[in-house]
Amino acid sequence: MPWNLLLLNLVAGYYLLTRSHYFKFEQQRLDRQRLIFESILLGVALTICSYLLRVSFEYTSPEIFKAVYSEFPVKTPFIGTSFCTILISIILSKGGNVFLDKEKYIKKAIKDVGNEFELLMKSSFTNENLLQFTLDNDKFYVAWVKELPTPSISNYVRVIPALSGYRNAEKELIFTSHYLSVYAEYIKEGKVTNIKDLNTDLVIDLANIVTVSNFDLEMFQRFNRIRDYYIEEKPNG
Repeated sequence: MPWNLLLLNLVAGYYLLTRSHYFKFEQQRLDRQRLIFESILLGVALTICSYLLRVSFEYTSPEIFKAVYSEFPVKTPFIGTSFCTILISIILSKGGNVFLDKEKYIKKAIKDVGNEFELLMKSSFTNENLLQFTLDNDKFYVAWVKELPTPSISNYVRVIPALSGYRNAEKELIFTSHYLSVYAEYIKEGKVTNIKDLNTDLVIDLANIVTVSNFDLEMFQRFNRIRDYYIEEKPNG
């Protein structure tokens, strides 16, 4: 196969690697050299498949093959195989994405190559755990993650707030808004069956987040009771 046609096979491998849900979310973390290497490997695999299809077609339908080849405008050896390689790459990417669960492969990518922040987002999204987000303006939100951010691509996280407020001068949490009681009223009145159906989504810019941590309301209340007890006892001690 001519060297110039090998570029088409590299393009086919790169296209599949960056467009298919099966590969794209993990490859976004690859450095350039690794990306090129994996594109070459995928391109070689696609080329082999394309060549086998061509040989099978030529063997089973020689007359049709000769007729198609005679009408092909470019007569360079293996040009048909190379174009078929690109066609297979597009079909696998576009067609495969119809059947592949995007969310499933985002979770897999986070599990395999995700950082600590993304792993925490995944845990909240999967297990419906509350997270506490403290922003650079001292506001905070206690919320559920509604949508997983795409690794290395999304600069925002979409959440459903449960509580919110601000941190005072001593960095203590001061609650000002309690969304849960409002959600409960809507569900009780039958207006919605799930809080995800309410249009209360909050989109937070990742650049504004200072800290993120798991939040357990019962544990938070217990810690506060213990703290208040020692504060009250200290003058008497």
